[in-house]
Amino acid sequence: MIKTNLLFLAFCLVNLSSYSQEDTVSNETKPEWKPSYKIEANFEANFGSTDLNNEFINVLLFGGQITPELKDKVLNRTNKRNRFGVELNYGARFTELTDTLFPKFPEYKYYIGFGSFTNLSSSYTKDLYELVFYGNKRFENETARLGKSNFTSYRFEKITFGLNKSDESRSLGVSLIIGDQFSGFDFNQADLFTHIDGTQLTIDYDGKIRLSDAQRRGFMAFSGTGIGFDFETLFYKKMFRAKVTNLGVAFWKRNATYSNSNDQIVFEGVEINNVFSTSEEEFLNNAEELLPEMKDRGFATLLPTIVEIDRTMNPEQKTQPIYGFRYKFFSNYLPQFYGGIQHQVSDNFLVRSDLTWGGYSGLRLGIGAYYQSNNIRAGIQATNFSGMFFNNGNGNGVSAFGAFLF
Repeated sequence: MIKTNLLFLAFCLVNLSSYSQEDTVSNETKPEWKPSYKIEANFEANFGSTDLNNEFINVLLFGGQITPELKDKVLNRTNKRNRFGVELNYGARFTELTDTLFPKFPEYKYYIGFGSFTNLSSSYTKDLYELVFYGNKRFENETARLGKSNFTSYRFEKITFGLNKSDESRSLGVSLIIGDQFSGFDFNQADLFTHIDGTQLTIDYDGKIRLSDAQRRGFMAFSGTGIGFDFETLFYKKMFRAKVTNLGVAFWKRNATYSNSNDQIVFEGVEINNVFSTSEEEFLNNAEELLPEMKDRGFATLLPTIVEIDRTMNPEQKTQPIYGFRYKFFSNYLPQFYGGIQHQVSDNFLVRSDLTWGGYSGLRLGIGAYYQSNNIRAGIQATNFSGMFFNNGNGNGVSAFGAFLF
């Protein structure tokens, strides 16, 4: 399992501070020459849970057997409200450093960017975990409380045009959003009562389901379109940096389905004369008795906006504290806080370590290393270093970036 986590670490990443770190390193050394262009790239991914351990998550993501012992181990960590999430984001940006498209604002240079964002997240009750992995027999003559649960999955790309101030103290971008896929299940109430001997199921249901085109889910699929905004600025004597990413909306109209209902469903089973001669369509029709009616209808979703606030670096201090905050809307995300220390080893190298709590995981340790020369800036950080070596850890993640000036 350690090998699996290390392999995942080599290709995945995330940390709320990767972008801010890029900016702090960029202020370490003033280039003697003035470059004309800058190309940047970033990649981040992570997974985490408040109750599922790494052994369980690896089986969910990469396949394998969920043993009774593993299910029981996770059940002992499960609370009334639990979270699980996976993020995978990457992007690139080209910036013109010497010219501007707007003569009235000569200090602002334009940039063109591309980004891809994927997120799978859920918030669920302990009863729902037991129902999914143990079945409903243990709820015989009892009610399983499945409500107040949410499952969201989305993937979209964006093409951005923006302006960046020459001293990197402020930027603003507007993006075309290209939606690939969206699935949303919001259950305000879902109380499942299993009658004695399992002869009947009764469900008191109040929820909303939104699904994008099931046939168009590939890269740049245009199942949905929208508009988004990015904003970044220094504030309070330039001691802090605030960043807002993907503030906007997407519209899903092409072959989308929608349901918003409040109902009581009574299920008494189905009649099957011969299971071997029963068609797949008959099975699906019977299963639909337990599902709310879906309508062919488009819908709109707010983008999963990311808000970050980080302390900037003082270039006169070799060793200094770091701390910040990150939150992601509409993604079953807990407010995330981090704090730690960074040290300038030399003119070219910087290292850092921090403790983080929130997002999709509990308390975890992160470590990172960063490099800068006249025309190259790069960095990589393990954002859950404490979790990558232990099966009982609560997630894994890495963030990385690179920039080339010429």
